[in-house]
Amino acid sequence: MKPIADPRYSEASAPPQISRFLLQHVATLGRDPAQLCRGLGFEPDDLKKPDYRLSYRQSYLLVRRALQTLDDSGLGLAVGHRQTAVSWGLVGMAMLASPTLGEALDLAIRYQRHTGALLDYEMELRGGRCLVFASTRFFDPEVAVFYLEEAFASAQAIVRHLSGQDLTIDRIELEYPRPPHWKRYAEIFRCPVKFGAGHSLIAFDARWLQLPLPTRDDYVAAEIASLLDSARWEQHGSSDLIETIQREVRKNLCRPPQLAELAQQLNLGERTLRRRIDEAGLSYHGIIDSLRRAKALALLSHRDSRLIDVASETGFSDVRNFRRAFKRWTGVAPREARRQIHPA
Repeated sequence: MKPIADPRYSEASAPPQISRFLLQHVATLGRDPAQLCRGLGFEPDDLKKPDYRLSYRQSYLLVRRALQTLDDSGLGLAVGHRQTAVSWGLVGMAMLASPTLGEALDLAIRYQRHTGALLDYEMELRGGRCLVFASTRFFDPEVAVFYLEEAFASAQAIVRHLSGQDLTIDRIELEYPRPPHWKRYAEIFRCPVKFGAGHSLIAFDARWLQLPLPTRDDYVAAEIASLLDSARWEQHGSSDLIETIQREVRKNLCRPPQLAELAQQLNLGERTLRRRIDEAGLSYHGIIDSLRRAKALALLSHRDSRLIDVASETGFSDVRNFRRAFKRWTGVAPREARRQIHPA
């Protein structure tokens, strides 16, 4: 597969929590974690160091190697479902000190980079339900299932840990087709699961958000939030702006706003906005491309989706132009990507 061009893929910017939990799981199976790390540029003990960071490339390679070595397609479920709020470091401690479950989850979304998240999350209320959407940042179908499984299994485990209750999710929808180990989902989640949904989300009763947390401590919550704010602006000063841009573009992916129009919406000068995007190592065109790529992959996860419809919903009036763009984004043609998502 063609190397991913997005500069974020190779930057050592991700906290290594998930990789650390993966290696812990490997050790409990009696396997050598150091063997899995060989040649990846880090050792298991490196992941225990404060402020140590991995690139997405290193994290993805580790997962791919673990999947091949352990021969467990449900590895993400195994790694995720045993976690607690403490697993998310400072963010988890601030969540424990929050007044309600809703405020804890809002904090987790706000500081998701600090939890070691390798997905992007959004939360919204709809019809008495709270929906938490998760989307992958890079096209790598070999590891996408692992990261989504780990994310949803750990989210459920942490919500139960925070609340002290055996809460059950209403439903889960996943963008990938039903995996061979699909029966394990019923054991862990105990709720309806829809595969091949074109998106990935957890839905639960919005009344959960009002649940008081038994470990509430307003002083600790405020103190940790202050620390996270300081670190966030020092290390990821433009990340919030980039996420805001992505949200605005997603609203109309077929006809995204011109940069000048977007700058006006954000109350910034066009030159300032362009400079801030450049400082993040990105471009506005590249951001739009990345979102269109993610949308296209989600739509292609449906076996019966027509290429002309995928092209239209991602902003292309011509299928030929869509094919050309998709090949540039991923290194493969749309039909080949569909075969990778839906192996025979």
